[in-house]
Amino acid sequence: MKKAGWITWLDQYGYELDPFDKYRDATLSSNRGAMKVLGFSGVFMGIGLGIYELVNRPGSAGPVFSGILLLMGLLAVWQCYREAGSRAGLMLSGYGLYLAFYALGIFGSVQNNNGAFWIGVQMGLCGFLLDYAVRMAGLQLLSYFSLLLAWDVTGGGLTGQRVLFATLFLFCGLVAMWAQGRAKLAMIMSREDTRKQADTDLLTGLTIRAAARAEIERHLVSTEESGVLMLLDLDHFKPVNDRLGHQVGDEVLIGVASDLKKMFRASDVLSRLGGDEFIIYMKGVPERSWAEQRAEQVVRTVRRWVGEGETHIQVTVSVGVVTTDMVPRSYDELYRAADIAMYFAKADGGNGAVFYSKNLLGEARGRASTRQEGGDPKEALR
Repeated sequence: MKKAGWITWLDQYGYELDPFDKYRDATLSSNRGAMKVLGFSGVFMGIGLGIYELVNRPGSAGPVFSGILLLMGLLAVWQCYREAGSRAGLMLSGYGLYLAFYALGIFGSVQNNNGAFWIGVQMGLCGFLLDYAVRMAGLQLLSYFSLLLAWDVTGGGLTGQRVLFATLFLFCGLVAMWAQGRAKLAMIMSREDTRKQADTDLLTGLTIRAAARAEIERHLVSTEESGVLMLLDLDHFKPVNDRLGHQVGDEVLIGVASDLKKMFRASDVLSRLGGDEFIIYMKGVPERSWAEQRAEQVVRTVRRWVGEGETHIQVTVSVGVVTTDMVPRSYDELYRAADIAMYFAKADGGNGAVFYSKNLLGEARGRASTRQEGGDPKEALR
């Protein structure tokens, strides 16, 4: 889904309006698997209860409620298996399934059908594992008042015993919701912490290559908003390791990563590809001029002196930049284009940024053809 213009404008300056996207994505992934189980349960229970009601209680409204449960179960299963299913679609189908379970429970209570009542209530309570506490509390209150209304409308009246039962039903549901919600939150946060540690480069704290690629590909597929990929290669880094030692080289990498993290938003992707190469992917960049400013800022930020006296070495960076509207919208194409631009920046002496263009690719091929027939375009730049 494309963001509104004013949200994109705010995003470029680091004002993230939804800082919980990663948590919500983890919740969505968890919910999708659990919803499949509940959806299939709704389908089989709807069929079974419908047959039972038709055989043993002809003329009752049981088959109607069983049919609703069956349809909602099918809808939930369909949403779970949709490749392009949205968070909103999954949430709405889940609410429909919960309401169908609750409706079955209320029907069983009014009709003194203990089987339908307990099946509906117990399966409805499973919904507390799948969503946020506030919304599920609202659904629990809805079921409470629906139960009271159903008793009153059917002519049974609101006796003290029934009101007490409904209140205890509400209380137990809220306690279960609170306990299960806390358990789910702890589980998701623990899983996210473990995933984050596995996806983090131990030296710099940036994302590792595989995780960065997955995040960039997810953005390219899930939205049409623009993006900018920068490929960074440090200049004169090898002399730092050779003359000053690898410990100093590690300190340089840590310092560069720290400075880059201060420059970019939490939603942007920052990764150490390995050695002295880094990749940056900015989401929702409104125009090329702004990307150019950020690339120049990266060059100024990374530039630093290391060592003293005869071992005084200036570390700079060569940056290749490409936007998503310059090449086909895929990670491989973006990386290839940024790689070519970065080598042109290197060939020009480093300490600068070069934007990719088709003319640049043609020039690279021309240089390559003069050095070796059929060689890699980048060989011309070495």
